Amino acid sequence: MKQRIVWLSVLTGLLSVPALAQLAPVSAPAAVELTVPSDVVSYRVLGALLVGATRSGKLVTYDIANRAAPVRKAELDVGAPIAELRLADGVLLAVSKDNSVRAFLFGDDGAPIALHWSGAAPASAGPAVARKGALGKVVEAKRGNLLIELEDAAGVVPGDILLVRSRAKEVKLNPFTGVEEETATNAPTAVVEVIRVEGTRAVAELNRGDVAMPGDTVELNDHRREVSRQFPARSDYTQWARATLRPMANIGAIDIASLTDLAWGYYGSWFHVQVHIAPLGISVPNGSDLFNAHAIFAYSSDFAEFGLGVGYFRETWGAYSAYDCTTGSTASLASTSVGGYVSQATSCTKSGPSFVQHLRLGAIDGLNVRVTNTTVISDGFRFGYFDASLDIPITRTLNVYGLGGGGTNIGIGEFGVRTYLRGVGGHETIVLTTGVGYTALPTSTVYGAQTQTIPGTSTQSYVNGSNQVAGPHFALGVEYRL
Repeated sequence: MKQRIVWLSVLTGLLSVPALAQLAPVSAPAAVELTVPSDVVSYRVLGALLVGATRSGKLVTYDIANRAAPVRKAELDVGAPIAELRLADGVLLAVSKDNSVRAFLFGDDGAPIALHWSGAAPASAGPAVARKGALGKVVEAKRGNLLIELEDAAGVVPGDILLVRSRAKEVKLNPFTGVEEETATNAPTAVVEVIRVEGTRAVAELNRGDVAMPGDTVELNDHRREVSRQFPARSDYTQWARATLRPMANIGAIDIASLTDLAWGYYGSWFHVQVHIAPLGISVPNGSDLFNAHAIFAYSSDFAEFGLGVGYFRETWGAYSAYDCTTGSTASLASTSVGGYVSQATSCTKSGPSFVQHLRLGAIDGLNVRVTNTTVISDGFRFGYFDASLDIPITRTLNVYGLGGGGTNIGIGEFGVRTYLRGVGGHETIVLTTGVGYTALPTSTVYGAQTQTIPGTSTQSYVNGSNQVAGPHFALGVEYRL
């Protein structure tokens, strides 16, 4: 009876409070729906982070502090389309359509951090731990590609970044014993991306300037290196040979002509020896006598080269009279008798030993400017020929270039591309040069001229002729490295 009185008193007191008597039911605030970006086909939410997979095989992260307007944070190309995303103990598992599984954690900036296993872990082992140390070694380095033997294939998938360390031997002081010992340098020589994995073997591509040798070790790298295509170091070759042909169409006459370059070179540790026949002028039927051959010895580093050379230069061009020959050239007069008239033709020749200056600024396979000047010793020091070129890397296997040069009655302008058909600069690299331009070559005689009788004589001279073939050309060149 006492309990009933107490509950009745409490109920009466509550009903007597006007404010409570007027209370209406309060509804919970409406939840803000999550807006999923249109390019995401599968996703998982980790706190304030949305992790999604795109159709193109990328893992993307979004800040969803504002669930109605996600803010893109980071992305990672996993190398294969993702079939499913799973969460396990705070670790995201990305299952690819090729049935490979990759695990990720996420940094404060939302960037995915790939985790790797040193072997198959039991289900109770918890999150994977990033693997450290060597994963395997290089068994073959050829034509810009690396073949890598892995200790454990499960820990490496396409898209992983590997650091290559040299196992070349060097003698250096051991600070613990105070004795000089032969040991592996362990110096990093390349950062490469895995493009294919089969069993316990992986394939990766070298970038320009990267070097790897069989026996070098590889380990995981936590980031891509920004590859400097503009200033890569010289790769591991010592010899090269190059030939370039420039067939041209003469404007105003029928000629088969070409300005040809032939060259060979040898690199030492600090020097570069080159032998050039450039240019070599050919013209049929009007005849071009142009020959420039020289050898250059130069100091060479990765980013600069300068040297001096000696050789032989010869150029002959047709003229109307000896007065048309330049200083330092010799004139020769040829006379023929036709129908009682004597026709005279003059040719000018500049020839003799040559002195050559050569300069390169920039990387051999990167951004560079090259200049070569030939001075002929013919009745003093006379200008013979000058050429210069500019190379600009665009991609891993493509450069654009421009070049120009000239001499007496000689001229060339050209632009085009250099394509690395095999390799990226090292041993066994093949580079194809293709371009278009305009060429002018001297002819050793005047052609297409009219004859004119000299008054009071039985001698005829040539007028209104040409001593040059000129027109557009197509360039085709091949360089091979040994």
